Amino acid sequence: MFDSVQTLIRKGNEGRDRRDWGAAQKAYDKALRRKPRLAHIWVQYGHVLKEAGLVAEGLAAYRRSDDLLPDQADTHLQIGRALGMLGQPELALDHFERSITLAGSPCDAEGERRNLLRQRPSLRIRPPGFPERLRFVNLGTTGTCNASCVHCPTGKAETAHSPRGTMPMAIFQAIIDGIAEHDLPVTDQIAFGLFGDALVDPLVVQRAEYLRQHLPNVRLSINTNGASFNAAKHAALFGLADTIALHCESLEPTTYNYLMHPLRLERVQPKFEQILEIFPGKVNVSVPISRRNRDEAPAIRAWFMERGAANVTFDALSSRCSDDLTLFNSLALAPEPIRCPPVIMDDLIVDCDGYVLVCCQDFKRVEGIGSFADSSFAEVISGAQRQAMRKLLAENRHEALATCSKCFGDIRGRFVPA
Repeated sequence: MFDSVQTLIRKGNEGRDRRDWGAAQKAYDKALRRKPRLAHIWVQYGHVLKEAGLVAEGLAAYRRSDDLLPDQADTHLQIGRALGMLGQPELALDHFERSITLAGSPCDAEGERRNLLRQRPSLRIRPPGFPERLRFVNLGTTGTCNASCVHCPTGKAETAHSPRGTMPMAIFQAIIDGIAEHDLPVTDQIAFGLFGDALVDPLVVQRAEYLRQHLPNVRLSINTNGASFNAAKHAALFGLADTIALHCESLEPTTYNYLMHPLRLERVQPKFEQILEIFPGKVNVSVPISRRNRDEAPAIRAWFMERGAANVTFDALSSRCSDDLTLFNSLALAPEPIRCPPVIMDDLIVDCDGYVLVCCQDFKRVEGIGSFADSSFAEVISGAQRQAMRKLLAENRHEALATCSKCFGDIRGRFVPA
């Protein structure tokens, strides 16, 4: 007879309490294989793995809990402790600080932070103009997308000047090497896929391998609509990527075929099934909500979750800084001006030719702030253009920017399903 999940959890707890890490690990592992969305058990699993000397595996378990139940003070405390044990003090410090912010009152993370800074007093010292961290790194590893969604500028006349090639490996390596050599924390994730589909890139697996070699503890997301998925080629990403970020706007054929032209649902939906099977618990589905698919949202969530998706999020539709808002306004629910704070300058957005942008919505590439094709990592990341842009945003001068002044979108909390 099989033990129930609750019985397995009880056995795991008992093994943990008597410090029998092997027994606890075995019980928790079995429980999580049956119910992989138990965020609190992933934390306990992380504890026993760490105590058993499997610190990297423990870190992965804590990160899994954070995926399922984000912004928990204790989870970030545990992530910070594991990173410290793995010799990643910068990343550990960021998670301790995040834990302190989330806790909102005296907590263990404050002591951990003090101890770390006492041991490494120069931890925060950076060259002039250098950021203390990067939040998101979005790399356009290819400029080619196999879709031209009706509300997206990709594949249309307004972006005809944009490059459609593959990011040179030398530029990609310079970015990854720069982050590693400068010990620059990436507090959220690195994503492959900006204006193109990451799985169209013939080098996607090699890039993921290179990133893992040089930044083993940074989260990696592969952004795709799934149409180019090839199981034989892409299954290797399971051990390299933390997330497959899957873009889907409908599961009703007429709606999908309209919104995600020229893709067709009858060809892509079987790929969804394959991805969900090969990447269990790693698929996060993104559904931009519009007037065409809003009523379908519960059915979309149910379909993906029943097949093992880690999460389904409904995202607010954005105008993507388009000049002509006619189509966008016909699809959007109740758009308002979007005005990002200066913290977005802690993001690194790079197109396939190495051109660095302020915003991932700048499909026409009008607000460039450097290029890895002709500048070093340090020159790009601490350059005068980036500092000037941060100052403009801090002064709320968004209307002076060609992108920001044309940026509109629905507000998630008000108009988009939770």
